[in-house]
Amino acid sequence: MGGVPRPPRPPPHLPRGAVVPARGHRARNGVRGRGDAVNRAGSRTVGVVGLLLLGVAVCVLLGLWQLSRHNDRVAQVDLITTNLDAPVAPLTDVLGDDLDPQDVWRPVTVTGTWVEGSGVQLRNRPVQDANASHALALFRTDETPARVLVVDRGWWRQTDVVPDGSLEVPGGTSEIVVRLRAQEDLDERANPAGEVFRVHPGSVLEQTSLDADALDGALVTSAYGMIVSPVPTTPLGALPDPDTSLRSHLSYALQWWFFAAAIPVAAVVLKRRADAEDAEAAAEAAGEERPVAARRRRASMEDEEDALLDAAERAAAERAAADRATAGRRDQASEISSA
Repeated sequence: MGGVPRPPRPPPHLPRGAVVPARGHRARNGVRGRGDAVNRAGSRTVGVVGLLLLGVAVCVLLGLWQLSRHNDRVAQVDLITTNLDAPVAPLTDVLGDDLDPQDVWRPVTVTGTWVEGSGVQLRNRPVQDANASHALALFRTDETPARVLVVDRGWWRQTDVVPDGSLEVPGGTSEIVVRLRAQEDLDERANPAGEVFRVHPGSVLEQTSLDADALDGALVTSAYGMIVSPVPTTPLGALPDPDTSLRSHLSYALQWWFFAAAIPVAAVVLKRRADAEDAEAAAEAAGEERPVAARRRRASMEDEEDALLDAAERAAAERAAADRATAGRRDQASEISSA
């Protein structure tokens, strides 16, 4: 047992109870640290890619939504243009109990009388980019059984004062041409006396001075008319034709799809730029200098003179060498001939 060497004692400056790490402990910690860094970088990459894919998906969906709105608008414009050019037909041939959506904007002729005291103001309905009010009134048809139709008789620029005579209706029998429109949804707001914000036949009737029971259920509730003929006269203005532009839905769709395509391209460009900046920073930290291309200095007049002198000296030296070579060959030839 005496030949077995004892383990070395710890150095005297080592604190009591300190644990000396085993061989390879630092190396394992370094490997583990690099693995954690790789895992964190991978998690960041996955997160960034997920956000990019989400952004692309959102842009694509928004583009599809705008395309759907464009297609709906195309169908709406086709219906408007078709019905604007349709021949005038009697109301009884077009309007039954309910208005067919395909008959919106169709012109119909109606004969009957205006209901006295049925004038109602329709507020906040712009015309030609101007804030406007419209004159609504009830028209009783002469058919059997009679029906009562809400008619938009014209408009005026909205002010605090209602123009004189704008809500008064003509007397006697009239024959009018109107374009059929679907009734608008009921407005939950309280309507001021004699005013409405939407063309809802029931609400219009409530704002008149008439007894609803006196109409005996004759009110048309699915539609109303916009007068075409006779043309409204002062103080009322004629109602314009509906807007038939396709608006900007298709261009919005193309813009969203452009964003969807631009997102990954921008991500690649930014990633390459970031990698280049990281490489430059790493090189600076390591003490390396990036190679810088030497800038060519524009020659001055002195440099040009020196270049000319150097060229002249080289030419003179070449001539002198040639002369010496010629003289040597001549001397050699003379020696040979004399021998």
